[in-house]
Parts: sequence; structure tokens; C-alpha cells
Amino acid sequence: MFTVGLIGAENSHARNFCVAINKNRLWDDVSIRYIYGADDPSQCKRLCEEYGITECASEDEVIEKSDGVVITYRKGSMHFEPVMKALNAGKLVFNDKPFATDLKEAEEIIRCAKEKGLPIAGGSSLKSLKELEKIRESIGEGSTVTISYSADPESDYDGYWFYGIHAAELCVALCGHDFTSIRAHRNKSVVIAHVAYKEKLCIIVTAPQSSDLVISVTSGNQTVCHKLKLNYQVAGPEEFVTMAKTGKAPWDYMHHIKSVELVGKIVKDIEII
Repeated sequence: MFTVGLIGAENSHARNFCVAINKNRLWDDVSIRYIYGADDPSQCKRLCEEYGITECASEDEVIEKSDGVVITYRKGSMHFEPVMKALNAGKLVFNDKPFATDLKEAEEIIRCAKEKGLPIAGGSSLKSLKELEKIRESIGEGSTVTISYSADPESDYDGYWFYGIHAAELCVALCGHDFTSIRAHRNKSVVIAHVAYKEKLCIIVTAPQSSDLVISVTSGNQTVCHKLKLNYQVAGPEEFVTMAKTGKAPWDYMHHIKSVELVGKIVKDIEII
């Protein structure tokens, strides 16, 4: 039995993992057994009661008792320390979004994973939406891609990082990590970023009130809009379990590094303005 531990209870993604693994039993040989949830003690208690999980007194206890660890703190700035402790203990890690809120920390996480010979998964699960493959195929030389989704630059959870990472990862997943320049500006709570590539352009538009994910691709005189269904709840658990079974990371590590770099540059621009 592959034993999983959760670090963080407040994020709804903790429940998504519990539903997929412990309630729906999508994998007979995987079980979430432990959780440390000081970020939301009442929610931690509910998860324990509903899904038969044991509450631990510390991150270290979860890491020690588990084969793999899922880190779901809402604040990405809280991820680095437990991720590094888990990797250094030789444990598999799913590092939920945002993967990091500092480029150097993202690079250090990847360096450590490589050094230990451990694959690592995580980040936004929206990048795994099945509809993206068809959209990606439609993007060519001269295309302009527009990604419209939710993000609040004033979020209590590290500001723009909390949800802005979704759009950034979608940009990198669709257009690649070889962007050449980034310029962003802010109009009250709306953030617009122009991510330039050698032969294409991606425009990210986010606002707190936006609940839908809409992606458009303009090529020549034709624009095609896609309103995507947010069926991502099982994507994270699937990637984590598949990684545990195959020993292979689900995404190129440069995806995580360049996504963090992208959000960092957007945040820097909007803070200057």
C-alpha cells in the first residue's frame, strides 16, 4: 500500500485528493493516512472524520510516516520548507499550486529533486485539462492566444500568485516556455499581461470576478473561442499516483520554473505601476 500524507487542510484541493483516493478508491493500492492541518484546524478535523485520516502534530510527522506527500497550503510561500524536507527524506511530492512564489526556490526544488533522483509533480491542475491538446494544435506561427480567467491581485494568499499561476501555467503549457519578453499592467483589480514569443503572442487577462476559463486563438482573420469546463478535480491525484507507479514526472521541470518566472515578472510589473 502506497501511503499518502497531506500537509495543509484549508485548500479545497486537499478534499479533492481525499475524494479521489479514499472515497472513490480510484486506486486500490493507494491510501491517504495522515494529515497536518494547522492552517485550518476545523477543516482538518472534518477531513479526518470523513475520510478516515489520522491527524499529525507536525509536518515532520506526516513526512516520516508517509511514502508520498501532498502539500496544499493556499499560500505558495509556505510550500518551500515542507517540500524540501520531504525530498530530503526521500519522499515523493505533489507540490500544489503555486509551485513556488520565488524563482530561486522553484529552481532549488527542482535541483534537489534531480539530486535525490526523485520525480516531482504539482502546480496548477488546469494545465491537464483534456481540451488543451486540441487548442495547442491550433496555435501556429503568428497566432495570438488570449487566456481569460480569475485572479485577485489583492488575495490574502500571496496576492496575484494564488490564482494568477493558473493562467501562467496555461500560457506555458499552450505556447511553450521560450517566451522572449513579458509586460503587464493593472487597472484596479484587472491584470493584463502580454507574453511575447518569437513567432506568437499570448495575452493573459485576469479579474477576481471572472469565474469562467475562456481561451481564444486568433490566426489570420479567424478567431476561435473555447469556454473550458473546469473538470480538474481528479487531475492532480492522477498525476501523483501515476508518478508514484512509473517513477516519471508528469511535466517537464522547465514548465514549473518558467511558470514561476512568468508570474514573478507579472507581479513585478503591476507592483511598479
